[in-house]
Amino acid sequence: MDLSSKTILVVGGAVGIGRASAELCKARGATVIIADYAGPEGWDGDSFQVDVTSEESVKALFAAVSHRCGYLDALVQTAGILKGQFVPLDELDVATFRQVLDVNVTGSFLCTKHAAPLLRKSKTPVIVLFSSGAATGGSSSLAYGASKAGVNGYFVTLANRMASENIRVNVVSPGNIDTPMKRSVIAVDAEKRGIELQSAVEGSNLGSPEGVARVVAWLVSNEADYVRGIVTTR
Repeated sequence: MDLSSKTILVVGGAVGIGRASAELCKARGATVIIADYAGPEGWDGDSFQVDVTSEESVKALFAAVSHRCGYLDALVQTAGILKGQFVPLDELDVATFRQVLDVNVTGSFLCTKHAAPLLRKSKTPVIVLFSSGAATGGSSSLAYGASKAGVNGYFVTLANRMASENIRVNVVSPGNIDTPMKRSVIAVDAEKRGIELQSAVEGSNLGSPEGVARVVAWLVSNEADYVRGIVTTR
């Protein structure tokens, strides 16, 4: 799959699925820019720091991308956090709940809002957002489950709005994937259950970030032009 004609921004591209997606798209010929709260190590390409909860920070990111490229063919928004895992309802503080929704839902809104002017300059614009199996199957974190359901709800309206502008919007909804975020959940669970972390990881049947990256690379390609809605992975 040749992506050499594509200019792609991956937000949350320092680690995990975002990093795997950035590397694969670049390997397939795309011009790939990474943005993340933390600087990506070992990335041979343009990268920017961004706080997706701050509109000023997001505006600055897209101003820099506009200066660098002038347009975008695809926004891949993978930035997200998970906090409050296994915390009972009565003990979950509102600050944690709001922080998770702010990053995962508001961050998706702000990135798509400020990406839209650059995407409109592409002939084949695509937005790929990230939800999770937690949105429909439950989560270790009340805040995370709510936030990913929020991404799904935001997507439905956004996709309808963008369709008239020929901007295709998709959501990727991964299952258990071997990322630092998922391992942090497994670590807490292993400690609660009094089992070894390695045994817990091995028993979790985790998928690889590279597998999800192949889905992302396909979605941003012209071959996925007829794909609509939420794409679920293992």
